[in-house]
Amino acid sequence: MSFSKSAVSSLVATAAVIALLVSGCSAKPAGSPTDSQSSSTSASPTPTIEYETAPLTGIAYIKGTNAFLNGPAIMGKVDNSEAARPQNALNQADIVFEEMVEGGMTRFLAIWQSNLPTKFGPVRSVRPMDPDLGAPFGGIISFSGGQKPFVVAMQATDVFVTNETNQLGKGTFERVSDREAPHNVMVHAQKLASQHKSIKAPGQQFSFATDAASSTASLQGKATVDLSVSFPAGKPTWKWNATSGTWLRSQYGTKEKDASDGKQLHAANVVVLKTKIDTSYKDFKYGFVPRTVVIGGGSGVVFSNGKAIAVKFKKANQDDPIHLVDNAGNPVLLAPGNTWVELMPRDSGSLKVNYAKAVSTATPTPTK
Repeated sequence: MSFSKSAVSSLVATAAVIALLVSGCSAKPAGSPTDSQSSSTSASPTPTIEYETAPLTGIAYIKGTNAFLNGPAIMGKVDNSEAARPQNALNQADIVFEEMVEGGMTRFLAIWQSNLPTKFGPVRSVRPMDPDLGAPFGGIISFSGGQKPFVVAMQATDVFVTNETNQLGKGTFERVSDREAPHNVMVHAQKLASQHKSIKAPGQQFSFATDAASSTASLQGKATVDLSVSFPAGKPTWKWNATSGTWLRSQYGTKEKDASDGKQLHAANVVVLKTKIDTSYKDFKYGFVPRTVVIGGGSGVVFSNGKAIAVKFKKANQDDPIHLVDNAGNPVLLAPGNTWVELMPRDSGSLKVNYAKAVSTATPTPTK
């Protein structure tokens, strides 16, 4: 087959155009990155956020945002007489123990660590059960006076003991002028902690769920309206408040408040432990001085997230924390937050619980 010169020229031109089009489609625009450059400019992965948990409340904080977590527990023997109310900074405490003292009245052993107040109190004298309660926390305890056997027993623990005598001139203890003596001794917690930076943070005491809804009482317990604990000369009542998610404290129908924030005393968890009282120690002036016995164990009730569950508690020795377990022996998980422990004398005290009425879920019978 033969082609004319004009036909050949036309075919060559057409081939050239096709070649140019193909090469143009495969070329990268000027200034475009190479494959290796593209891979190097891909988005960086999102950094992982690290958390650390407060040992006494179970609350998680972004690591490095709460400097108190590296510091010691500060304990205070807080007065609970009528003249001492309202007390300072009980709402900031991680844990508060209420214990019976002479005459059937109560006194508090409050522990701060994750949220140290500027000052707390008023503080009064140490009692015979405080070494057993305070030893597992380590840290520092502050009180004002005390009978020699109880002071010596407290000094025999690993807890650093502070009082008005050994803290003179250090600016940590203060007798305030707006309260009457002896209910006027306040302790400057942050200043005290800053002077003892070598004392390590406490270990975990209770076990905590990740949130209130996952607490043992919330999952297995019975819905509760309120509870009242009767001591021979005291009757604290805790009422569930669903709005705040806390139990609110009253005494003989009067709301108890915190002088620091003006708010009603509240707790994420209320733990009632039925305890034996040792009456073997007698004082020549005051008669017998009751000692709450916590070593060994017993029974109790845990209140978390508006519900209650029966528990048992165990404590092997003075340095061992109080362990809470359910009737099957499984660890009881509290709701994250602060905890009040009512050390109710099992022989002279009582616990009354008002449970919520069951809501009927039955389908109504249709009318004709």
